Amino acid sequence: MTPTTLFVCSLCRFSAEERSRDGIAGGQYLINQLQQALSERDLQAVVHLEPTRCMAACKRPCNISLTAPGKLTFILSDVSPESGAATITEFCQQYTESSDGRVPYRERPLDIRQATAFVLPPLPTNSAPQS
Repeated sequence: MTPTTLFVCSLCRFSAEERSRDGIAGGQYLINQLQQALSERDLQAVVHLEPTRCMAACKRPCNISLTAPGKLTFILSDVSPESGAATITEFCQQYTESSDGRVPYRERPLDIRQATAFVLPPLPTNSAPQS
């Protein structure tokens, strides 16, 4: 399996109205939940969870990016910090099992379909400039 990186904004709010609970931001709460969920599915060896400080979509927390070399990149917004970890982990498993990151739309969990803001093509593997 191709190593996969799951970027999660650690500063995201719980909601537009609620920044944090007991001093923990919604994004950090989600990261904590994801660490446990990835471990339960035995995905921590193939999915690298990478907290990031801002993904510049503060009006739509929580924000996530799932990417791997040679695969599509998914940008997700409006992911629930309280209930999103299980769904994200399920999608990570589908994504890692796919050779190119193309998880058929109807096979993606409903919450992932609703949270998908962008799907980007794989980065070019040839670093030489195109003429």
